[in-house]
Formats: sequence, structure tokens, C-alpha cells
Amino acid sequence: MTSTPPEHLLEMSRRNVLRAVGAGAAATAATGALSACAGGDSGSGGARQFTGVFDFDLDSNTRNVAVEDGALLLNSVYKDLFLMTGGFYNWREHTWDYMLLEGSEWDGNDLVVTLRPGLKWSDGSDLTADDMIQSYAIAILEVAPWAVGFPQVAELEKLDDLSVRLGFDAPFPNIERSIIKHRIVARSTYAEFGERALDLVGSGVRHGDDEQSEFIAEFVEFAPEEIVCSGPYMFDPEQMSDARITLVRNENGYQGGEVLFDEVVVHKGDNRQSALLVQQREVDYSTEAPSAADQQAFQGVEGFKWVEHAGYDGCGLMFNYAAKLELEDVRVRKALAHLLDTETIGQVARGEAYSGVEYYAGLVDLQAEEIMTQEELAGFEHYGYDPDRATELLEDAGWTLRDGIWHLPDGEAASYEIIGVAGWGDFELTASQVEEAWNSFGIRCEARNVPSDNPWGIWGAGDFEVAVRHWGNPEIPDYWGAFQMNFLLENSGDEDNPGQSFDLNVDSPSQGEVDVAELIEEAKRAGTEEEQHAALKRLAIIFNELLPRIPIWTYRYLAPAIEGVRVEHFAADHPAANNEQYQDNHVILSLIQGDLRPVE
Repeated sequence: MTSTPPEHLLEMSRRNVLRAVGAGAAATAATGALSACAGGDSGSGGARQFTGVFDFDLDSNTRNVAVEDGALLLNSVYKDLFLMTGGFYNWREHTWDYMLLEGSEWDGNDLVVTLRPGLKWSDGSDLTADDMIQSYAIAILEVAPWAVGFPQVAELEKLDDLSVRLGFDAPFPNIERSIIKHRIVARSTYAEFGERALDLVGSGVRHGDDEQSEFIAEFVEFAPEEIVCSGPYMFDPEQMSDARITLVRNENGYQGGEVLFDEVVVHKGDNRQSALLVQQREVDYSTEAPSAADQQAFQGVEGFKWVEHAGYDGCGLMFNYAAKLELEDVRVRKALAHLLDTETIGQVARGEAYSGVEYYAGLVDLQAEEIMTQEELAGFEHYGYDPDRATELLEDAGWTLRDGIWHLPDGEAASYEIIGVAGWGDFELTASQVEEAWNSFGIRCEARNVPSDNPWGIWGAGDFEVAVRHWGNPEIPDYWGAFQMNFLLENSGDEDNPGQSFDLNVDSPSQGEVDVAELIEEAKRAGTEEEQHAALKRLAIIFNELLPRIPIWTYRYLAPAIEGVRVEHFAADHPAANNEQYQDNHVILSLIQGDLRPVE
């Protein structure tokens, strides 16, 4: 339970919400004016359409889908419709729904992956182990060395027309996930690079070698004219414009004859434009982020419903311990946390699309409850809004309050700059609310936003005092990925990229002296689930006791959807509802499997 927020936070919340609602009201009026221009419910010739939205750019987006960043629709949820992965991961059951792959199995340190027989590309060519092994070789050279999966592959071997063996030196549980999730690309497009990559990998070339650098420099410049597709849909060049892209049925592709929609239309739109398209009922489903005002406006749209996707990360505060030495005192970090009414901050930043933080375990609460009992979690400290407790902690740490301003033990006034990211609305609003909360308590704070083109470089370089930053990990479903994110990602220890400068050799009140990096490695490589959970529990306890960063809110992904126009209905409780929205989207999975039905 959170305490009643102070008046200044309530007033701040009202100001932000009223400002947002005002914008939403204007947008709703605009929607009414535009609705007369809305298109029909189906495609040309009565084709059954499923419609979505994504902020693509036909001119700047490449067709080199082997390089995901910047490739057309490859950063959207619609990618699985035209360029399939080997399988979808069920995040609730921790099992695979295989797609292009018929299956995978371990033979000692070797992973054998096998394609479904009879698969074809949209250009009519066969999809075989040659496509697969060449795609894997390119990935070994392309994927960053700190990633999980391809960087650890020591050998590649084609076993037959459908199977490939990947040899690992020291595999660990779930190392195969990125292999199974990899998007195989067509040999008809990439054979020249694929054959070169196979030769380089076979001769021992890896990331950082001169030959690898030369290969990648050429590869990222490769610009094919079309995307050869493996999924149930493919691009229709005649129906591609700056306003929308139409994917048509790919009879040659996986599930091409079983999907129930003839076309998938992706409208161009950013967060604001996508919200208008939902209100116009031009879009059946959107994964763009609506503002609090847009969320409110959706409630009056006929057929509207929320489709919820679980969140595996959240937004919080990351500290630079080298820039502000007083933050090394855990009492200070805890005090700063107790000054934040996280429910109010989450509501203002995300509207309904957030969850609070109960356990402060470094993992999102959903995952903490999967690996720990309620009795174990009952012992975790909750850092809810409590200014009296903050006062006790700061005074205990030697801080003093003079003339309404808190001073450090050396007599200097405490002050912090907190950075958000320009254009990331939830980060901007979180930063401004932290600024107001700390200032109101007497801790000087100034919020500013860094450009959105490279906040990761700023975080990694340690060019900040306090940063609004993610915690948890939506990329790696294995629990240890959250601790890699929290402790290691921006904490290299080298002079050029010190990041947080957090000392990984910690002294935990209950766990004693621990090397956190070693403990994360132990959790990652544990041979049994029991051993893994034991290491993870220790990491969660350490995070809760030491609070190396402050979790504020958790992402709750609410995707607006419209029923009754083109889509009959969206399942209220899908078996894969715990899937991460952008990696294993259960709506897209339903579409591929033929479970999502059009209005008849």
C-alpha cells in the first residue's frame, strides 16, 4: 500500500493530467472532423484486412533485413508476419511453439536445429539448411560479443538439407533462445555474403578481427531492392506508400494458406497519430504508446478494448557513484527512494499503462513471484513514499537540514541533476516529477532531457549524475538477465565507459561479501533449476538490501484494439498472454495460427 501523496504531488498530477486531457479533447474533435475521410472496412475486392500502425519511413528504412536496425518494419511487431523466426517462446510456460523449425535438441555441447520440410520463400525457391547455416554464419560475425547465443558458437555444420549443428564450448541453459528466435534470410538475396561468412567463421574469424570488421562494413551497406519473405504475408510493391504498407497473402510461406486475413495493412503513424487512427477505428490493434489523454479518449470508441501484454522491465533511477560519492551510502539511496510517490509518478507518466513496484527485487514482481515464495518475499523491504523515514535515514547518514535545504556531512548543499530523454514522454515526465519531489523536500534537483539519438552512449560514458533508466530486462526472459541489466550493462569499469561506477564487490547485511558479477554468472550457468533459483534469490535479496538503483514503476503494456470492424474479437485470456509484446506478441501469434478471426 502507498501512503497518501503530499499536496504538491497531487497538484502536479492534476496539472499534468489536465494538460494531457486538454490535448486529448482537441484530438477527439479533430478525429470527428476526419472521420468522414475514413476508409472502408476491407481491402480491394473485398479482401479481409487486419490493420495496424507503425512509424516507418520508406526512404530511410533499408530492405537489408539481416541488419535489423533500420530495416523496413523489422522493429515492429509485424515482422513475424513476413520474416519468420524458428519459433515463438511462451513466457508463462517456458516452452516453444515452433514455427519455421520442426524442433531443436541438445546432443552434449551441440545444438541441432531442424527445419520443417517443404518450406518455400516468396520468390518460389526452397527454404533449406543452406539458408539457415548462412544466416547463422552472418549472425556470428554481426552480433555483439556481449550478446547471448551466437557469440558463443564455436562450430557450424550442415547435417542434411533440413538440419544444422551448432557447437558450443560451454553452453548454459537457454543459450539457444537467440538461435531459435533468429530470422533466417533468403539465400537468393544473401548467398554472396552467406558463403563468405561461412568461410570466415570456419577459419576462426570472430568479432573484433580485421576480417570481421571488413565484412560487416560491407554488409551494413548492402541494399537489396526487395524483401524475400518466409511468413504468411509478403510486401506488395504496388501498395506501398509513405502513408501505408500492404502485406498480401504469401501462399508459399509458412501458414500462408491457413491465416484468415487476406491482407495486413500497416499505417504510418507515431504515438499521437496512431492514437487518432484508433479513435477513427482505422486501426484494429496498435503497439504504439498512447498518452494518458488518448487512453481516456479511447473509452468512448465503439468496439474498443485493451489487449494487455506483460511487462518485464520498468523505469527508475540509475546513479553515477563516481560523480556523487555520497550515493555510496545505502541510507542515502533508500532515503531518496522514500521521497517518491511511485503510484502518482507512474500514473502521470503512463496513465493506465504501468504497474507499481512491490518487492524491489531487481526483477519485476511477476518474475519474483515465479522464483520465490510469498513467505520469502514478505521479508523484502518496501520503499514506498515515507518522508519521515527519509528524514531518519538522512540524519543517520550525517546530513543536516538548514534553512529548508539538506546539506551533506561535509557541509555542502546536496544537489543533483537528473536526465530524462527528449521525446520519451514517460521518461520526461518521470524526471520532472522526481525533480519536484526532491526539491520540495529540500534536496536541490534539476531535470533536463538529453537527445534521443544516443542516450545509451551518455549512460555508458557516465555523463550524468542521476539518470531515468530502465531496470529489469525485457530482452532476456531468463531471470539473470534482469541483474545483468541492473548491475553490469552500464558498469564496465573501464576508463572510457565507466557508466554507473558501482562496485560489484558488495557487503550485504544478510549475504556477506559477494562478487555480484560472479553470482550473476553462477545464476546464468547453473546446471539445475534449484541451483539457479538459489543464486537468483541471493541476487534479489542483495538488490533489495542495497538498492543500487531505484525502481519507480513497471511497464504494463496496454495495446488499444478495436473489435467488430475488421476483427471479430481479441481473446481475453490468451495462453501466451505473458509473452513480451515486441518479441513474442500473442496477437501476432494468434493471427499466424489462424485463431484471430475476421468479421464475416
